[in-house]
Amino acid sequence: MDQGVMSPLHIVIPTKKAEMPALIVLCVLIFVGWGFHYGMLGWKGGLVWLLLSIPSLMFLIKKRRGEYFVKVDEEGISFRLHFFSSYMMIPWKYLQRIDYLEYEINFMLKETAQVVSLATSGLDDEDVDSLKAYISEAIAKREVQ
Repeated sequence: MDQGVMSPLHIVIPTKKAEMPALIVLCVLIFVGWGFHYGMLGWKGGLVWLLLSIPSLMFLIKKRRGEYFVKVDEEGISFRLHFFSSYMMIPWKYLQRIDYLEYEINFMLKETAQVVSLATSGLDDEDVDSLKAYISEAIAKREVQ
């Protein structure tokens, strides 16, 4: 590896691992809603609930499905961890402080003092260790320059 150039670290999170908890919760929510409407309004209420909620769930799945990853390179860190998260990109120049906790990494931004958390509980232990080492190395190189 060259002195100034670091190869990017790209960790891919399996789709099933990132989407399955959210899909289970949404299916339970549909079942509970169906039970509530069936109990209050009878079979017509339950049928209306299913006719509205199942297409809504399919639309949500189609809209939110994507690639789940953590990517660290010379520009900064970008990630999308699970079904309900959005793509996040944090350039190195906006970072004030980085805190390594047991199950997350917190990034404090300079001007707003906003804290952005990267949950590491969905990643493998080896990936978390390499991610922490890469971030530390990248910060050290930026401080030297």
